[in-house]
Amino acid sequence: MPGIPDIAQFPMRKWRQLYASVTVPQNALLLSYSTGGYGPLKRAIKEFLERWRHIRCDTEQIIITDGTHNGIELCAVALADVGDTVAMESPCYWGARNVFTAAGLDIDMVPWHPGQGHVLPNAPRKAALAYLTGSQHYPLSVVTSATDKQRLCDALSPDYVVEDDYEFDRDDHTNLLFDPQSPRHLLVGSFSKMMFPGLRLGYLVVPHHLAGPMNRLRSELFREGRMLDQAVLAQFIFDGDLDAWCRRIQRDYLGRQQVLHDQLCSLPSVRRVSPPSNAISLCVEFEPPVDDVQIAQALLKEHLIVRPLSPVCARHDPRVGLVLGVGMLSGETLSREAQRLRRCLEALLR
Repeated sequence: MPGIPDIAQFPMRKWRQLYASVTVPQNALLLSYSTGGYGPLKRAIKEFLERWRHIRCDTEQIIITDGTHNGIELCAVALADVGDTVAMESPCYWGARNVFTAAGLDIDMVPWHPGQGHVLPNAPRKAALAYLTGSQHYPLSVVTSATDKQRLCDALSPDYVVEDDYEFDRDDHTNLLFDPQSPRHLLVGSFSKMMFPGLRLGYLVVPHHLAGPMNRLRSELFREGRMLDQAVLAQFIFDGDLDAWCRRIQRDYLGRQQVLHDQLCSLPSVRRVSPPSNAISLCVEFEPPVDDVQIAQALLKEHLIVRPLSPVCARHDPRVGLVLGVGMLSGETLSREAQRLRRCLEALLR
């Protein structure tokens, strides 16, 4: 299943122990609203971002959110009006597109090709927001280029640039365009892909002048809570458990992606398979005119869950393919299912 991390191997015993340690009578205030987010969690995220992303920001710039979608929705409501334009890369993250559409924004999709950059229309519209993936493109699952993103922003001159740091490893921070000192750059982050989706906790790093207004807006619109979860997550980070988990599971993901890559790269009609990485997703691109939607529906009947690429591409972007996940498969099960996927795709592509 694309987008789902390995929740079976997550250190749940340590997580339960931390819950027991914070749910004591002296901590009754953790049952109240969390105005602006739990302070120790903001400090933990600040230090985590400095270690892993080489981002040096102030704790006041960090807003705790209920996951990526909540952070994107807050940006849409706070920074744009109904009818404004948001520029997105094609292919795009469908969840962000859904949020912007629900907020009443007009979406301009700009095709992005690895190594070639963005293909702009002849007369691009002025954008209130530019929404870009972080150091690794999703759903293409390849590294991005800060230079490409800067060229796009120079051409569109958006009022604000929102970068979604969906998946990353320790060495790809140079692909980020985000600058914590810039008055128009925001960074969206989430722990759902690092840890487990049900956690529903994330963060926004915003410019200094937006920190107060966006915190107040979040409190008024969404009513903050989840203080117990935030306290446990803060201690999990302070104890070094998040760093250890990320290092371990990312090595696993790299090996799993290699298995799947080797099975799929020589299939007929396959244009490219994203190179093995530490991410939970990878992408297989087909030569047009393969019908990726029909293939995804046929695979579902075989209990193989994938996402077609074409529905998240712009109308003038003809790319087709499949987005796959490696989060919940490992060892012999992964090898067996990768071989079964290959056999199914061989028959369908033929």
